[in-house]
Amino acid sequence: MSNQFRGTFNMADADNYGGQGGGGFFSLKDDKDIATIRFMYDTIDDVQGYACHEVEVDGKKRYVGCLRHYSQPVTDCPFCAAQYRVIAKLFLHVYDVETEEVKIWDRGKTFFSKISSLCARYNPLVSTPFEVERNGKRGDTRTTYETYALDTDETTLEDLPEIPELLGTLILDKSYEEMEFYLDNGYFEEDIDNAAPPQRNPGKDNKRQANNNQGNETARRTPPASNARSANRRRTPAGNQDKF
Repeated sequence: MSNQFRGTFNMADADNYGGQGGGGFFSLKDDKDIATIRFMYDTIDDVQGYACHEVEVDGKKRYVGCLRHYSQPVTDCPFCAAQYRVIAKLFLHVYDVETEEVKIWDRGKTFFSKISSLCARYNPLVSTPFEVERNGKRGDTRTTYETYALDTDETTLEDLPEIPELLGTLILDKSYEEMEFYLDNGYFEEDIDNAAPPQRNPGKDNKRQANNNQGNETARRTPPASNARSANRRRTPAGNQDKF
């Protein structure tokens, strides 16, 4: 399958995907909090949504990129076939002017219309910084964000830090076979490979080491029977040698 469709969608396809979520790495924590950012895009065509499934990995919730375009059969993605909900997400790359860092703003698919309106008025979008204001107290699910354009300048994407890749980092990039393994076992196979070594128990470890040392000492004092047989074998005339 082409990577163009693997776990991604554009604005035209947004309505064909289901749920959405919020929160993220860039956030305004309480009512009337303000920050100045640049959206790291030139036009709406640069903005990409991600179709994800949410699973638990090592005790934490993680997003996994869906394997199919909405128009393809559900059997093209094991998680879809297993009726895992498809979550439509916008992980917007923004440049925080105050901290001078690239951050990810986690938005739902309905934010597509908001950023589309901005792109229609400011082109290229990255050349206009915006003051973003939160309207809603902490924990309020009805929270909205207002964006106020500041003075447009000559800033381009090339003037800003590199945009990080999301698929394979924030969004796990799993194959059909890896998803099937997860459905059968409740974890991804590589989680075992990357697991931390078992915790040591000094008391048991010391006792086990003492037993091993005692066994090794006995082995040094008592010649193994196999060595005796080997010596006899060497003394046996060639015509009567054992066959292996």
